[in-house]
Amino acid sequence: MRLFARPPRFRPLKTTLAAARLERTREVLHELLRSLKQALPILVGVAGPIFIASLALLAWAGVPPMLAVTLPWQRGLALWLAQVLAAAWPLWALRGRLLPEPWCVQLRCLPFGRAALWISDLAVSAAVLAPLAGLYALSVLAFAIHGPAWFVAVWPAALGSLALSWISSCVLGAAALAWQRRGVAARARRAHRAPAPEALLAARPGLWRALLWSPWWRGATSPTGASVAAGLLVALAIALAWTRGAWPFVPGAAWALVLAALLVALTERVQRALESHLATLEDWLAALPAAGTWRLQARALACVPMVGGGAIAVALVLASRPWRPGPLAGYAIALLAAPVALVSVPAANREAHVGLWAVSVGLLTALGSELWN
Repeated sequence: MRLFARPPRFRPLKTTLAAARLERTREVLHELLRSLKQALPILVGVAGPIFIASLALLAWAGVPPMLAVTLPWQRGLALWLAQVLAAAWPLWALRGRLLPEPWCVQLRCLPFGRAALWISDLAVSAAVLAPLAGLYALSVLAFAIHGPAWFVAVWPAALGSLALSWISSCVLGAAALAWQRRGVAARARRAHRAPAPEALLAARPGLWRALLWSPWWRGATSPTGASVAAGLLVALAIALAWTRGAWPFVPGAAWALVLAALLVALTERVQRALESHLATLEDWLAALPAAGTWRLQARALACVPMVGGGAIAVALVLASRPWRPGPLAGYAIALLAAPVALVSVPAANREAHVGLWAVSVGLLTALGSELWN
């Protein structure tokens, strides 16, 4: 018997990791569909006619990557990259649900090879973006039937650009999942470097900062302050492209729709995050002398993304070209009234929230499409 036997050689697990990840993805997507099902009646009642009338817009989902090959390379590349980033955004937004932190810890403990981990990330990304591939196929079919001149002239390059756009979005989404998977170690290192309790007590902040502002920026809420700031940067880019006429072939109503939907979505997500955060502190908040003040402050904080993004958009409209005072005044008032109406209704009232979301987006889109002569 050998006393110093050679340790067994490391062998990566050859299990169906991708299948397990896809099962988790299916559960997450089913959960999202169930939450949407609760609000579907009011959504159809309020916005159904708009979407039915605009059903043909689905065929335009794949136009930016195909049209990019007909533009000068600077503008074409910018349009192509914008589509890739927009398509990959759902993976970034859902990364915490598609790959929860306990899964990240378990994957670090199990002997999976790097290739198996990346393949599973790519499989999840492709599964989430499969409906987008269907919309791209619908775009190709519609333009092949109608045969516009620009599409007929460049259709091989247009199809290649479209396919490469979808593949790039999948790779970018997989990178977001890999970042989530590797972020566990970074968060653990930051936790070990935390200051001593005495130092924390000596520099303790005020109640408003400790209760609302600091949790927003240290990752205690989802979305975090960094995510909201990134969303506002995207809103700024959309507002710049809209007001400066970066792509004249895109109608103003489309820009107004995208900007309004993004700002309303940011407001709704921040409200849900802050209400969930305060609900966990309900007993402690009730013991404070001014318990109701924190709820009002949380509502004001939830209005910041939309009010700030709207103020930037209005300022860009004023500085861009001649504008119509009536629609601009209505647009500015709606940008102030929409977040106030949203945060006045608890996020748990899903039906009312979806109705307010649809009305706000529709109103802002209608007013935004009439800003210029």
